Amino acid sequence: MSFKITGLDELQREMSLLASVAEALHGDIATLSFDPTDQTSIERAIADMKLAIDQKVSGFERSAAVEGLVAQLKQQYEEEILSRAAAARLNNEANNMTNGPIDQTILRQIENTVSDLRSAEHATFDRHIKKLSRILHSVTLEPISRALTEGVDLDAWLNVGQATQGGMVGSASLEWPSDTRWELGLVILLIDRFAENPDAAMDFSHTFYYAGNKLTANLQNMVAQMIVPFARDYIDHVKTTTGTAEPTLLPERSGPAARKVFIVHGHDEGARESVARFLEQLKFAPIILHEQANQGRTIIEKIEAHGDVGFAVILLTPDDVGSVKGGDLQPRARQNVLLELGYFVGRLGRSRVCALKRGDMEVPSDFGGVVYEPFDAGGGWKQALSRELQAAGFAIDWNVAMKR
Repeated sequence: MSFKITGLDELQREMSLLASVAEALHGDIATLSFDPTDQTSIERAIADMKLAIDQKVSGFERSAAVEGLVAQLKQQYEEEILSRAAAARLNNEANNMTNGPIDQTILRQIENTVSDLRSAEHATFDRHIKKLSRILHSVTLEPISRALTEGVDLDAWLNVGQATQGGMVGSASLEWPSDTRWELGLVILLIDRFAENPDAAMDFSHTFYYAGNKLTANLQNMVAQMIVPFARDYIDHVKTTTGTAEPTLLPERSGPAARKVFIVHGHDEGARESVARFLEQLKFAPIILHEQANQGRTIIEKIEAHGDVGFAVILLTPDDVGSVKGGDLQPRARQNVLLELGYFVGRLGRSRVCALKRGDMEVPSDFGGVVYEPFDAGGGWKQALSRELQAAGFAIDWNVAMKR
């Protein structure tokens, strides 16, 4: 019995071709340079590397084996470039953490990007969330962001929240941790996930921040309730970590901030009294302007005279209406309330100002860095305000704060 083996000549030809290609790719292929802190520069270096490899093998016959070898080499060098960029950024970590205050332009970039997210439509959300993720992992902030996300199990936390979903759309709720660092870490991981997969943001906002059947409405609700507070708390954490001072703060006091809270309000007397009485229960002294003696002073002089407070609560209630010229009238807060909001942001810094907003109303875009907590009838605003006071450094009796 005998049989004939064929195809060895083809195999030998393929092996000879591979050997020739491998010889062409041996040694130096190209010299690359890039900025490890600039994603665009890194991507350009990867593209240049792939082009150099293609030029090296351009004169050879292409086959499945050759294509596989070229693809493998491209992947190997791409991973090498990314690894070197990451190592270079890590080498700067110690300097970033110990060189003291950071350039505050990076913090303004966070605020500006979040402001863009607040008004983003479904079609533009992707671009802004990717930009925010890049900023959080820039060479300056990466060590801080990585420390916050270390050990945080995002999927386990999401599973717990999804398990609360009942029969009604949007009934799921999230169990936010009491530790602010863990909370910041969770949101950073969420932002990164949304940047990688925008559809994940749609699903998340529909599940936990449902505001109707429109995708944009759900996204904007999520941004207002989760990402805006995150940005404020993250910036405060960065400042604390690096020793960066708030540029609008007054000179440091010799002692702790006074437990006095200025209440800025409009015509809603019920809201004003509710906040004042709650602050008294927490052992704060509420300062209401019309209760203070005039002593021949103008309104702004009275505000300045009582500005030695440790915190300010701004009640944004729909007392007025207004619009752009020719537009539809919308509920607005009174102009004096907005003026005093800006005054206390400038005097105390954003971290010591909390705005409580009643209902759906227009707010100025210039205050995009200020958190607006809903002034709800159920009393949830009390816990929100207590968290802000605690974050500002005040001791809070949570037995009182949790009472409805």
